[in-house]
Amino acid sequence: MRYLVRRVAASLLVSALLTQASYAQENFPESERQKAETAKKKADEKATDEAYKATIRRSPVVKQKTDPWGSLRTPSANGSK
Repeated sequence: MRYLVRRVAASLLVSALLTQASYAQENFPESERQKAETAKKKADEKATDEAYKATIRRSPVVKQKTDPWGSLRTPSANGSK
């Protein structure tokens, strides 16, 4: 029984210490390299968004709905709508 208690206590201690180590890594300021990578990602996202919006603006607006299966339906099925 004591062995089990010691083992559980040791595993709790190790997990608490590992949690603190990972938390400490988040508190370091970004390096210049990381700042440059972040800025590049933001610029790439902005360029992608602008290209998408430009593509949407250039695409023609379809006003008439088409029925791709219309030629395969029988005339009675088309008239029942």
